[in-house]
Parts: sequence; structure tokens; C-alpha cells
Amino acid sequence: EVWDVARGVALCRLARPGGARVLPGATFSPAAGLKIVGAADDTTAAVWCSRTGECLQSFTGHGDNVRAACFSPSEGLVATASRDWQARLWDISTGKCVKALIGHTDALSSASFAPSGRWLATAAMDCTARVWDTSCGDCILTLAAHERQLHSASFSPDEALLLTAAFDGTVRVWKMDTGLCALVLPAIGNVVASASFSPDGSTVLVASGSEDIRIFDAERGGDPILTLTGHGDWVRTAGFSPDGSLVTSASYDGTARVHSAVTGVCLQTLAGHAEAIVAGETTKAAFYHERCGRQAFASPAADEGGQPEASPRPAASAPASPRPEQSAPPGRSPAQSPPPSPSPLCQPVRAGPSALWASSLSAEQVEAELSVLGW
Repeated sequence: EVWDVARGVALCRLARPGGARVLPGATFSPAAGLKIVGAADDTTAAVWCSRTGECLQSFTGHGDNVRAACFSPSEGLVATASRDWQARLWDISTGKCVKALIGHTDALSSASFAPSGRWLATAAMDCTARVWDTSCGDCILTLAAHERQLHSASFSPDEALLLTAAFDGTVRVWKMDTGLCALVLPAIGNVVASASFSPDGSTVLVASGSEDIRIFDAERGGDPILTLTGHGDWVRTAGFSPDGSLVTSASYDGTARVHSAVTGVCLQTLAGHAEAIVAGETTKAAFYHERCGRQAFASPAADEGGQPEASPRPAASAPASPRPEQSAPPGRSPAQSPPPSPSPLCQPVRAGPSALWASSLSAEQVEAELSVLGW
């Protein structure tokens, strides 16, 4: 759904013809946030108007479900990553596929444009990341040091580095000019939930197998320079605000939080979800919407079994807090974490220049999701 963050009301719902479900992970267009791109569970992706929810364009041609979709910086192209082992580039005005990027040997999990739009990074279940030239469709770089499947790959703001996160419990920083791994950051509990560069590229944000979020120096690595605490269960995803001053996080404890990226203090707790939150994002488009007081996006809950086969999942069985008993960090249990303060999810975040969308799953859906990797 698309929400008016000033009034806290839903404005419209994104829908696909035939009742196909829009998957968690939809994002606003980068410039003014007037469009939203996302994938559906019918092997297609689509672009919607963020004001009315009207489907403006559909992208059909993949042979299996689309796992991710994103706009190019110019908004002229949409990239999709699919379980059919392909990424595709689509002309947003015509809906036609302009390039099929073939080379991976297993399902793709993510696709991300470089800030300039000249490259596309893909991560896949074949344990590799690839970088593609978007002008000709050639693979110009293959990164293959992870020991297990990858779930994300993204560029640094200056395009000099690439960040990959995998199910082998590591985050790696690669040099684009040499293709060599420059840094390895370990994850707590050997589980990487999400990883991203700060907007200036100086730090790396890692959410892993704990209630905490850690920020590392992107050049030196080593111990975290800041640890963000407060969640009562594992953090599923986290990201920086566009100006780097805030960090948003979504957790299996059913809350989303907004933290100061400078002090680590939790500035806002969004507790409207009654179930585990498995997706959340802060984007330039969300920043635009927060300032003008218009829309923010929250994707609908996923159906049981509808999650990707390999997204970062801790083992879980507890209905309200799907995580194994032994997964709490030594010396601290979820019961010792500060309780979240009540606050409706759709309440605008006034602590800084950003807005947040989140997606939730029921306990049964989370348990089904976590069981895939056997954790």
C-alpha cells in the first residue's frame, strides 16, 4: 500500500491483474518518487503510479519468478533478477526487454545499478556476483570467493567498490578496478541479514544474527565503530537514510526502528506490525515524500512459502518471536532488551530526513521461510 505519512492513512494499494501478489521489496523511483517498481509472484515485474496505485507498465518474459526489480538512475530502464538464472533490462516506456544478461548458473537474488547507471551488479545462488555493462550487456567482472549463496551485491557511491553479502556468514568489499577482495567482515552467528554502504561510502552497515546492528569502517574493517541496539529479536534488514544521519531497521520482534548513525541512539520505534517485519527501506524517494508529507510505501505481507529460497534466515520456532533459543548473543537475551514504545507504523518519522516502509510475515510464514536453509 501507499501511505500518506502526514495523515497516517493508506492512499492506494498496488495490485496486479489476475490477483497476483506483489512481493516485498518494491521501491520508489529515484528522482521524485512518482513511480514504484516491484515484482509479483506470476513471473512478472511492474511499475505503478505511487499516487493512484495504477499499473503503468508490466514486464513479462522471465521463465520463473522475479526476485528483485529496480530503476536505473535515469529511470529509463528497469532491471529484474529472476530464478530463471537471468537478469534483464527493460525499457520502461515500452515494457520491452532490451537485454538479457546470461551467465549465472543458478537463481538470481538481487540486482543493483551503479550510481552512474553504466553497470549492473547481480548476486546469485551460484555463489558469485557479476558486474554487467548495461550498454552492451557483457559481463565485465565475476566475483567468486564466497563459499555459499549470495543474497545481495551493491556499489559504493563512487563506484570504486562493490559490497557482497552471502550465506557463508561474511560480507566482502571488492575493488572494482582489480576484482580483488579488499575486506572481509564477519557476521554474528554466521548469518548476514543485510549489508550496505553509507551514502558517502566511508562505512558499511551490517545486520546479522543478533538484535544489534553494526557499522564498520569501509577501508580498515576491524571492530565495529558503532553498534546500534534496542531490538528484542534478530534484525532482518537495515539501511542508511540518504544523508547518512539515520539508520532504519526492521526486526523479527515486529518493530521497525530509526537510529542516529552518529550516536547510535534509537530515535523512533514503529510498532504497528503485530508480526515479524522482514523488509524495510529508506530511499531518496522516501526522503522526498517525508519532506513534502505525501506517500511512503509498505508492501503487503507475503503468502506462506512465497519467500525466496535463500534469504537470510535464522532458525525459528517461537510463534511471536521466530528465532532459536540459542541464537541470543552471549550474556543477553531478548527479554533483556528494552521494550518497544507503542507507535503506529504509518506515523511519519520526524526525527530526521527520511521515511520508512516495512513488510511483515506471520509467525507461520516466518517459520516456513526459515526452514528452507535448515537453520
